[in-house]
Amino acid sequence: MPSARTLAALFSLLTLAAFAQSPAPVARVFHPSAPLPSYDVATIKPYDPTPPTAGRMRLGSTNIRNYIRAAYSPAANSLASTQVVGGPEWLDKDQYTIQGKPPSDLEVAMKTMKNEDRLQLDHAMRQSLLADRLHLKVHFEVREMPIYALVPAKGGLKIKPVDTSLPPAPNSPVFPAPNPRSMSPGSIQVMMGAGGVRMLRASSISMAQFAGMIGGFIEQTSPNVVRMDTGSRPILDQTGFTGNFDLDNLKWSASLSAAPDAAADTASTPNDAPSLTTALEETLGLKLISTKGPVEVVVIDSIDHPSEN
Repeated sequence: MPSARTLAALFSLLTLAAFAQSPAPVARVFHPSAPLPSYDVATIKPYDPTPPTAGRMRLGSTNIRNYIRAAYSPAANSLASTQVVGGPEWLDKDQYTIQGKPPSDLEVAMKTMKNEDRLQLDHAMRQSLLADRLHLKVHFEVREMPIYALVPAKGGLKIKPVDTSLPPAPNSPVFPAPNPRSMSPGSIQVMMGAGGVRMLRASSISMAQFAGMIGGFIEQTSPNVVRMDTGSRPILDQTGFTGNFDLDNLKWSASLSAAPDAAADTASTPNDAPSLTTALEETLGLKLISTKGPVEVVVIDSIDHPSEN
């Protein structure tokens, strides 16, 4: 069983997280309560591009600005929509492999949480790591910035709310899952097919989660390069849809123009998949509108290179 201290911190953190995500006139960042939970064990190492030996898996890498974005992201998969400004050049250039393991009692508790609550706890532990190992200090500002508003398309929404009171089906051990109902609630799978085709499947997600997810795919440089690290425009949910919904294989071509205000690319793909903006409108009844709005940003005051492990 988790200790009383862990449960108290957990309750405080999740209560504030829910409050911070209530409807607000700005795109917000995640503000957890203090004291922050910390990883039990964490390692930060410069990324080694050397091919791994047989039987070993190469660990992924990230730059520190992306790690800060993830730490302050308010919802699942909204890495690209969290704005982080300021700081030295090495935040974007240097690549690191960062791993963290929660305390055993908290790790057990996280296995039974909703996907979004589990992610918020991980984000809080990332913030703790940044403060302890990189001495990160930040403040927050609200700035008028370019955004995308997610609104119903002309024909109306084509999604239906799911009954979140029903128990979820057992998780599927295979990837990709055979259908959304075999996935844990709040989870999202992105599959990459031939010819730069992307397919998205999700189970019982909120519109805020969905908006955060597609934010990373709006601006792309090629079929095989998704600019998840550019800090592209935040997407604000203005659909009025308040429930949760499933997605079964939303499909689009990464080789076609994705930005709503960019010229459409009419080239065909091997799978005849549309652009993301077209797929949103035709499949889900959603439309992205380019506009401006108040956005809460993370401003870096000071940061040091990661301390040695």
